[in-house]
Order: sequence, then C-alpha cells, then structure tokens
Amino acid sequence: MVTVLVPGALRTEVGGASKLEVQADGTLRAVLDEVDQRWPRLGRRIRDERGELRRYVNVYVDGEDCRVLSGQETPVAGGGEVQVLPSVAGGSVEQEAPVFDGDRVLADNFAPWVRELGLSVQESGPDWATLRLPWSDRLAREGGAMSGQALMAAADTATVIAVSAARGGFVPMTTVQLSTTFQRPVLGSDVLVTARLTKLGRTMAFADITMTAKGALVAHATTVYALL
Repeated sequence: MVTVLVPGALRTEVGGASKLEVQADGTLRAVLDEVDQRWPRLGRRIRDERGELRRYVNVYVDGEDCRVLSGQETPVAGGGEVQVLPSVAGGSVEQEAPVFDGDRVLADNFAPWVRELGLSVQESGPDWATLRLPWSDRLAREGGAMSGQALMAAADTATVIAVSAARGGFVPMTTVQLSTTFQRPVLGSDVLVTARLTKLGRTMAFADITMTAKGALVAHATTVYALL
C-alpha cells in the first residue's frame, strides 16, 4: 500500500480527500497508473496525454523530487509516500497554459452550419464544458418546439469542446457513437448543454451530456469519440 498526498488545489478532483491509498508499488509509474484508473480527473492533472508528468506539477517520493531521481521509474516501496505539489511562481500556482478559449475552438474548427446554431461556450473545466444553445425560430420544428437535430448537434459539439478543454486545445477527432433521449419539449428558451468526460484515453473519449432549459432537464446524451 502506498499513500498519495493530495494538495488543497487538487482535492476537488478526488472529492476533497487529502490522502489516497493505492495498492500499486514498485515504481512511481505504477502508482500513477492506478491513480489514473481510480481517480482519472486527478490523473489528468498530474500527467499529460502522453503519460508524461506535467511541467507545472512536482511529484515527491518519500520527500525526494522524482525529477532528480529516476522520474516515473523511481522505486516506490510498500508503505511509501508520494506527494503531489503544483509548482509555485510569483506566489500563485503556475498555470500550464493560457486560459482555454472554447469559443475560438468553435470558430476555427466547425462547419458553417454548426456555427450558425449560435452556440457559445459559457464555462469549461479540466474535463467538462457548458455551451449555450440560443432559442431561434429557425430551429423549431412543427408544433413550435426546438428540433431534436439541433439538440443532438449541440451535444456533439459540447463533447468536442470538453475534450479540447481536457487536452489543452483542439485535436482532430470523430464521432463514433451518439445516443440521445428527449425528456420534454423546449419552447422559446435557450438550452444549456453540459458535457462531462467519463473517460479520456489516448485514442478514445467518452462523455455524458445533460441539456437543460429553465432549470429542467430536456434531453440527455452519451457520446463516444475517436481521437485521431
């Protein structure tokens, strides 16, 4: 058993826990592999999509910086302690990259008909994104409700933005599966579309999408994407 100490800045990724117990030992890589499996949100904050330690994170094994030891091949014995600490620059946690610009990803990488839906990115995080789909009479079907095709396109687009947020920018990808259930009609209201990644690997991404209008769930979708 190895103890992983989680700093305050990253505890939201593990439900607030300050310590994690993992079964893996032998090397730091084995410990971090188990962290990836059991706490993927934390794992993505420690290592990038290539499996390398992110530059703004320091990892210590029994008090020693792994980068001056053997990196991820540093031995970790049972009963050992691994500590994760964000780098500090100028008194604040150093950011790995500029703030993610989801609207720029939308503008630069989507077909004109998708952009004409009027989608905008409201918020994004390490593994999620919320888009706003504005109401438009052009999107209404017979009977006055927003068309299901518009909602499905919004769910698909939100997944791309969530994956891009997790990867730090747009990467080529393609839809493998999109499954949608509709709960109630949308009448004259904007829709908030939130995509949360349930799993992100090197070649595949899985997401759960909720769509709400006036605080009520109007549709739910799941997607599978292949990363190219």
